[in-house]
Amino acid sequence: MSVGRWGPVAIDLDGLDASGQVALLADHDSRVSGVVGHGDAYIRDGKLIVEGVLSGAGDSAKQIVEMTRGGFQFQASVGVVPVEHERIQPGKTIEINGRSLSAASGFTLVRKGTLREVSITPLGADASTSVAIAASRKITKEMNMEVHEVNEQTIRADERERLTQIENICRSPGSGWGTNQQKVNELKASAISGQIEVADLSAQLLNLLRESRPTMSGVRRQTSVGGVTMLEAALLNRMGLAELGEKSLGALAMEHGDDLRATHALDLCRAALRLDGVDEPHGREEMVKAAMSTYSLPVALGNVANKVLLDSYNEAPSTWRAFSSIRSASDFKDQTAIRPSFTGGLHQVAPGGELKHSSVSEWTANYKIDTFGKVLSIDRRDLVNDDLSVFDQTARAFGQAAMRRLNDLVFEVLLANTGGFFSAGNGNLIEGVNTALSIDSLGQAITAMLTQRDSEGNDLDLRPRTLLVAPELQTTAKAILESEFIQQIAEKQPTGNSLRRAVSIEVEPRLNNAAKYGAAASNKHWYLFSAPSNAAMVVAFLQGKQSPTVEFFGLDQDVNRLAASWRVYHDFGAALIDPRAAVRSKGEA
Repeated sequence: MSVGRWGPVAIDLDGLDASGQVALLADHDSRVSGVVGHGDAYIRDGKLIVEGVLSGAGDSAKQIVEMTRGGFQFQASVGVVPVEHERIQPGKTIEINGRSLSAASGFTLVRKGTLREVSITPLGADASTSVAIAASRKITKEMNMEVHEVNEQTIRADERERLTQIENICRSPGSGWGTNQQKVNELKASAISGQIEVADLSAQLLNLLRESRPTMSGVRRQTSVGGVTMLEAALLNRMGLAELGEKSLGALAMEHGDDLRATHALDLCRAALRLDGVDEPHGREEMVKAAMSTYSLPVALGNVANKVLLDSYNEAPSTWRAFSSIRSASDFKDQTAIRPSFTGGLHQVAPGGELKHSSVSEWTANYKIDTFGKVLSIDRRDLVNDDLSVFDQTARAFGQAAMRRLNDLVFEVLLANTGGFFSAGNGNLIEGVNTALSIDSLGQAITAMLTQRDSEGNDLDLRPRTLLVAPELQTTAKAILESEFIQQIAEKQPTGNSLRRAVSIEVEPRLNNAAKYGAAASNKHWYLFSAPSNAAMVVAFLQGKQSPTVEFFGLDQDVNRLAASWRVYHDFGAALIDPRAAVRSKGEA
């Protein structure tokens, strides 16, 4: 069978508990109006057989009887609560119920389960099912034939009214149904045969009419969302994050989430149980445990954690983006980066001449990436106590922590200055007296970068882009780069600011964090960088994924604690690459 989000499913009848009275329903409608009868079930020759009576007094039972009289052949569907199930791998064949079963994509085998109900339905999940209804009406002295005839007349009158409704609903609009006429005819036939309700027919035709109308964007409006998405929307609403939900899921999903009316975290557990077709157990903790074992709730919680974490991650400062080149690494092995400035200029080629070769062996740098991660958990007590704020705060804290760890690594590499990256030999170190941040020292750094040349004397055309300073130098940096005038004491000197807006400013507190980076940190040092594409520094991510990964991996089975847990991890690395695209000043007075 194909069962919703479970996908292909098979039920081992040897492990099915079919004892006791079995409810007969119409289309799995467990309301009183949906009960059409009752019966007893038994297993014979690898088949599930239910024998019973149509004892229901509602419209559903009457409609089934009338349609059967008209020759319609119903099928059956079962409502089973899985007690023990396993995943059968793709292509593997197993023997159950006297048959050999396999599926190219694999399937779920319910080894043990409890039969809750059997539904009479137009189309069963297993097309080989069948329903036989035999007339067995007895007229006793207490029953009056006249009453029976009145009931028959009522049924016929109701049916005539139903057919009239269908005709009116399917009437062509002013412009006609056009290319949708065939679809309308199919829906009409389904409604007449009872496969869909009149209300469903009306709703589908309304959607068909809406979709046929042109829109400004030419994009059709979505009319429904999946169950997990609905749970995500309800979670975000419950956590007070409707704005984040609308940004990531869309307004329609948030409306559907609001329709769940989840005023407590336990309401979300109930919704997850309904989505997965699991009966609601008695007791709060039992309900939470059952909901945590469903497919829907852990996935929805994981997706929400990912959204909250990513939102927090993106909001965290990342000054390195202003000067670092972002790369993608295919694996955890050593990676090689070529300095953009190695090639020099192109050589003129004489007619019929050969192109000259360049070697990159001396103009490369290596880097590698590592994995950084933690485990994020939500305890069952948080759901019982409706304390989703713990989940929100933890996810946000993990998002900020992920960016902090990345920031730490980048500036750990920058301050380490491995291999004398900033040195007089590379022409990118300003040292000595009067190198404290000022209009003169910044002008000297800009000149040093503009005059970088390769070994053949070719200008590299590097342009300064970003001034990186510690918090103590922020005021000085803004005064230099944003002031309209700088006062000059000497006579006949211009008073305009020649460096106004020459570069942008980034302020990074890690530059002076001596407790973390030791003597390499200073509140006097400052840096000038070219554009990120010139790769003074590289920040690399595994497979180019710049955000942390969140994965649900199971339940904590400690008898004293039950928690849904997620792995949060991030794969990244950083390295200094091309010294010509950066200048450092020691900031000495």
